[in-house]
Parts: sequence; C-alpha cells; structure tokens
Amino acid sequence: MVLKEELVAKLKEVTRLERIKKIISGIIALKKKGEQKEMTEISCPICREKYSHAEFTVRCTGESKMWGIIQCTRCLHEMPFNMYHDRMQSLDIALPGAQSDRLNPSVPTDLVDDVQEAERANYSQCYKASVTMCRRAVQLGIMDKGIPDAPFQRMLDDALGQELISQDIYNLATSIKGYGDIGAHRREELDPEDVRMVIHAAVRMLNDMFK
Repeated sequence: MVLKEELVAKLKEVTRLERIKKIISGIIALKKKGEQKEMTEISCPICREKYSHAEFTVRCTGESKMWGIIQCTRCLHEMPFNMYHDRMQSLDIALPGAQSDRLNPSVPTDLVDDVQEAERANYSQCYKASVTMCRRAVQLGIMDKGIPDAPFQRMLDDALGQELISQDIYNLATSIKGYGDIGAHRREELDPEDVRMVIHAAVRMLNDMFK
C-alpha cells in the first residue's frame, strides 16, 4: 500500500515537472472553458491591430516560479515574462536591448536570425554567446558583399579598402570583433551594458551594408 502511494506521488511529480518543462520550452496552452481565472491572457503588441484575435495564454500552477520568452504564433514577436504562484510578475513588450526590429528589410534573413539569437542570449544572461553571434552576423554580412572568408581583421581591412564600408562602420566592426573575440576565446567577463551596445552596433552596421 505504501509503495503504491509512493508510486502515485512520483507519477504526479513527473507529470508536474513535464508540464512545467512544456511551458518553459514554449508550448502555449490555449484558453479552455472554465479556466479564465487560472490563466493570463495576452495580446501581442505588434500584430494585435492587424489580427485582433491573435491572443495566446500561459499557465503556471502550484508553487512554481518561471521565466522565459513568449512568442506570438502569428508574427513571431518575442516578449520576456516572469511568473510566480500563477501570477504574472512582469511582461516586457520586447527583449531587453532588442534591436532586430530595426533591421532593414534588405538584410538577409539568416543575419536577422543571428541578431535575434544574440538578443535571446543576452536576455538569458549568456553574454559571451550574444557577442559571438553579433560577430558572426557582421562577418557573414561582409562575406555576402563579396569579401572572401579570411581572418576577420583582414576581411575588415579589405572591405574598407574596397569602400564597401565607411571608416565609421569599420571602427564599429572592429569593436564588435574585439567583443566577439572575448566571447569566443578569452576568459573575461562582459558587462551587460557593453553587450547591448554590441547588439546595437551590429544592427547599425548591417543596416549600413544592406541599405
């Protein structure tokens, strides 16, 4: 009898943990009848004017505390949130330091994806990963402009020599390279403010290259 009770308790715990894991990994629960008081309903700040019915919900029950990113299923806009004891503690309209929405439409989609990944890494406090992704986006952008793959500094020098980038953008790219080197190769800590600056610089440089 005791073993049976222990088994039931373990199964309940596994079910609870799986449920939390599903929420954290981005599975959005649809609102069901009778659950209005238990669920928080959110309208996407980006596409709600165009899609007034584009709503989604999250659910957090029990002694749970979670944080993560909510992604609109229509426009894919991302918003960070914190929940505790079934209550929304905070919900921001965009990721901290988010700049990818300002990228020109002509910027290649894979480079946009890299910048967005840098923003998600920044939000998750993975600062070295964030600056490394910014460096990657800039280096691939230079390659898209016809500069052959080589050590990054040589690529920047070639791009400047061929007037593909201005001196100001060259200086920005050199800074991005420096922070990217820290992220990929050095045992140094990064200041969150510096990481946000690198994201901003990467967006500015990509916009300048893909006008």
